[in-house]
Parts: sequence; C-alpha cells; structure tokens
Amino acid sequence: MYLIYSFLFTVGFVLALPYYLLRRGGSGALRGIQERFGHLPESFRQRTPGAILVHAVSLGETLALVPLVKELERRYPARKIFLSHATVTGRQAGRERLPGIAGQIYLPLDWRWSMRRMMRHLQPELVLIGETELWPNFFRTVKAEGSKLVVVNARVSDRSFPRYRLGRFFLRRVLADVDRILAQSPAQRARFVSLGASADQVVVTGNMKFEISPPARNDFSQRLGARLKEAGFSPVMIAASTMPGEEEKVLRAWREIRRDHARGLLILAPRRPERFDTVARLLERQGVIFVRRSRMTEVLDGSKREDGSRLEAMLLDSIGELGALFEVCTLAYVGGSLVATGGHNPLEPAYWAKPVLFGPHMENFSDMADLFLKAGAAIRVADEQALAGEVLTLLRDPEGAQAMGEAARRLLDEHRGATARNLSHIEKFLKVETPECQMAAQST
Repeated sequence: MYLIYSFLFTVGFVLALPYYLLRRGGSGALRGIQERFGHLPESFRQRTPGAILVHAVSLGETLALVPLVKELERRYPARKIFLSHATVTGRQAGRERLPGIAGQIYLPLDWRWSMRRMMRHLQPELVLIGETELWPNFFRTVKAEGSKLVVVNARVSDRSFPRYRLGRFFLRRVLADVDRILAQSPAQRARFVSLGASADQVVVTGNMKFEISPPARNDFSQRLGARLKEAGFSPVMIAASTMPGEEEKVLRAWREIRRDHARGLLILAPRRPERFDTVARLLERQGVIFVRRSRMTEVLDGSKREDGSRLEAMLLDSIGELGALFEVCTLAYVGGSLVATGGHNPLEPAYWAKPVLFGPHMENFSDMADLFLKAGAAIRVADEQALAGEVLTLLRDPEGAQAMGEAARRLLDEHRGATARNLSHIEKFLKVETPECQMAAQST
C-alpha cells in the first residue's frame, strides 16, 4: 500500500506543480525548495538524538501551538526544538512568536527518502504533529528511526472525514505508527477510533486554539484606532481571512451596510499574501475608495488626510497584524465561510470581546462554531444578504452586540487548560525529565 501511495503522491505532485508555480509565481514558488526535498541547513544537524520536532502546518496551527512550545522550552532548556511548516504565513508567525527555538524548516514532501533525510539530520527523540497532518511516509519514517510520534490538538474536519473513511483500511496502518493522539473533543476522538486508531491510543485533552497568546498591541493598531475615532469612522468591520470568491460577497454586503452607515470602514484581510494584489484590483474595479495597509502610514501622518476622510475600506496587505486590529473594530466577520473552503478560527476577535459572524461553511471549525452558536457568542449567516442584515441588526442594538462579544470572551476563557493536559501526556515520551519535573513526580 505504501508503494501505491508513494506512486500516487508523485503523480499528484507532478500534475499540481504547474498550477503551484503559476499561483505562487516567481521566486515565491521556489521558497524553501531544498528543504521540501529534505536538504536542511548544516547548522541544524544534530550529532545525538534528543531534539523535539513540532510540525505546525499553517498560521492557525502555529498560533495554537505557541503556548505548548514555549512551555517545552521552559521545561527542557537543553533540548533543541525545531518547528516545521507548510506555509509562508505559518513560518513567519513561528519566527515572530518563538524566536528562541533552534530553527524552522518547511516540511519535506511526503516521500520516504526526503523524510528520512530530514529525520537523520535533526535526530528528534519526539515528533509532535499539529491537528490533521496525517502523512503516511512521514509517520512510517518516524517509527523506523525510533522516534516517538504524538498528534496534538488532533481533529478530522467535516470535509476530510468522509474521504478518510474511504481509505480507513490504509489509515489503520498509518495511525498504528502514532504513539498517542490527543484529540480536541469526544466527537473527534470517536472519529479517530472509527478510522482505525485503538481506543486506548486516543485521549481527549481539549482544543489548544482556545489558549491563543494575547495579540500584541503595536504602534500601527493604536495609531489607527485613534485616527479612526478622530475622523469619526463608525462602524469598523473586519472581514478576516477571506478566500477567493468571497471578497465580492463581502463587498456586496458592505454596500448595503453603508447605506445606513456612510462613515463605516471595512478592513479587508485576505487569507493568503499572494492574493493582496488581486484583491486590490478587485477593489479598484468596483470603485471602492480604499487604501492599502502598506500606504496607511501616509494617511495616519496626515500627508493624505483628504483621502482618509473619504475612505470606504482598508486592504490589510501585511502579515501578523490582524490579531491586534480586532481591538479597533466594532464587529468581525470570519472568512472562508461564505465560500466552501471550511472557515477559519473565530477566537482572535473573541479575545477582544467582539461580536463574531461567519457563513455556513465552517467545516474546519465545526466543533468551535457549535460552541460559539450555543453560547450566543456568534451568528451564522447563509449568504451576503443575511450578513448585511445581521450586521445592521447588531448595529441597531449596541447593548446586544456588546453582550455577544462578552459571551465570546467568556467562552474563550472557559475552555483554557488544554496545553497543560497535552503536556502531561507528551512528557511521558521524553526520556530525560527536568529536575523540576522529577521533583513534581516525587511529591505526588
């Protein structure tokens, strides 16, 4: 089966390569290409086993794993910790949030030879996989090299589950290489067991995404908030992590909202950096008066204040600033959910106690979306017309909007603690404990 999988993976890679090169374009498509084939910097080479490798595929997984990695750094200061990613945004977030780790890489493509080259270079004693990254050759290589493998914050999305079930006869063998699966919820535990994991292999530890680090207040977000207040912009709506085909829907809703709120400002934040220019051209075609974040300093400094007074939107063409900007908004729409891409994480606006709205497609965060809806902490909308209507209803009821935001923040606070529960299981797979851990064990 592994030979068939590797053959199909190779065929898929060859067929997808032209699209990948076209979509990424230029040098961006070649970023980390050597690492994708297992060639890592020589400075990362370990002479003896003992490192920890943490795979956090993208931005959301990276942010969720930050508290865990920081605690591992504190408890095991002598161990080298390496972080792997599949996306540029994930890598940048790791670099900014975890500056003390030994290094970052792009995870090699899932061939045994590329994975073996990485494993023998880093020699990790423990490999931690974030959420849903189930790579057969990677898992098999980790097992063959004698390392321990733990899936943390584990989940299978609504979209992936039916596909995985079709291949569960193979997934059973893949999951057998995992030492422990730490699931986000009882429902997620049941999914892993149905896919072939043994019942004692899967433990429910909670969702670590509820333990996001406080978004760092920066000079730009504070200055922007002051400028918007001074200029009388209200309401301010953030459309976060929007995907292709979604910006058009959001803009139609925004036009409807601005009929009643002519001084409103939309902050539009596309999910992928390579789409910034595409979305800018869309705004230009639709006649939206907007400014790019990369030029917003001129507005804040006053050199373009006449344009600033007429703004309808700001395009956030930067990485790493969205979390702090939720503080200045009135309400937030979580993107990837009006189009069928699975939705995104609603927790960052919840941290700032902002009302949250999302569309019907939250398959990647179905458990979290259900929690928000049951707690009265979010509103699900069917389409752009409903988005406009619900936003207008919230704006007419500021006390109700505030109560919704406060419910979102309470929900976030109530579900903390997953990091500590994950650590209690992870430490069982590390051979050498810190004196602190040894003392704690002796006292129990």
